[in-house]
Amino acid sequence: MENPFEAIKVLNGLLDSKIMLFKGIYTITAEQKKDIESNEAQNIEELIAKKQIFIDKVDAIDKAFAEKSEVLKKQLGIESFADADTVRYPYFKDTRLKVQEVLSLAQQIMKLEEENKSNLLIIYNGLKKEIKQVNAGKKSLKAYDAPAISNDGIFIDRKK
Repeated sequence: MENPFEAIKVLNGLLDSKIMLFKGIYTITAEQKKDIESNEAQNIEELIAKKQIFIDKVDAIDKAFAEKSEVLKKQLGIESFADADTVRYPYFKDTRLKVQEVLSLAQQIMKLEEENKSNLLIIYNGLKKEIKQVNAGKKSLKAYDAPAISNDGIFIDRKK
């Protein structure tokens, strides 16, 4: 059985890593916003790929955190870290603050993602409208292109 103090330190270390990754995700999302607002959206795929790497790392941290925290909760006999004795285990104060920071960063990222999504929809709808206009223009041009009537082959019926 691991010392609770050491387990809490490990959890705080995982939270620190998660905070750094969330800051990276926020930075990439802000870059996406600039790219979208400049109406280029040319780097979107590259930025999404970068962000996915960060997200995969966050998922691994979340898994490790969940496993470690369940063991610690059972060891301390608590249901939630909110029930933890911060006098006996002062590192839990840091844990709570770090969890709040993670939640705050997650909210900021979600807000930025929503803005990006709405801006992308505006661009998408504009492109859709342009494509419809181009297709309508093609149809009207085809109407003016009269098909060439060709009577090259004349068949003579020789049966009488």
